[in-house]
Amino acid sequence: MASEAVQGQVTLLTSIPGIGLLTASILLVETLQLSRMESSDQWAAYAGLSPVPRQSGSFTGRTHISKIGNGRLRRAFYLCALTASRMKNAFGNFYRHLIAQGKPKKVALVALARKLLRVAFAVLKSGQKFDPSYRRQPPTAT
Repeated sequence: MASEAVQGQVTLLTSIPGIGLLTASILLVETLQLSRMESSDQWAAYAGLSPVPRQSGSFTGRTHISKIGNGRLRRAFYLCALTASRMKNAFGNFYRHLIAQGKPKKVALVALARKLLRVAFAVLKSGQKFDPSYRRQPPTAT
């Protein structure tokens, strides 16, 4: 019973371009299968992929990633981002767009890793396979 649920989660995760069996397994083991995480921002912080601005008074330095997180998860998603950046899909286009804007390659790869992590969270929460044509509906005014 439990192995079927895990297998279903692995199938959902591997539907995302750039995420394979090994990364899906690492993600499920390291995050305890979503048991304690409520948002994709928490996952990004847990993986150490959250941006940390350097500011003090009037000084503004370069923004870095926090690295105060799970190194195995961060490394796995960085390598997924490296793979996804070479593909001809929305993730590869996102990476190339950041490079065209003048971002350093490593910054663009970390941004792509964070995006992949957030997409993985959404896929697991929704229980639906990755759909490249999906667009989030804008919020309606109440």
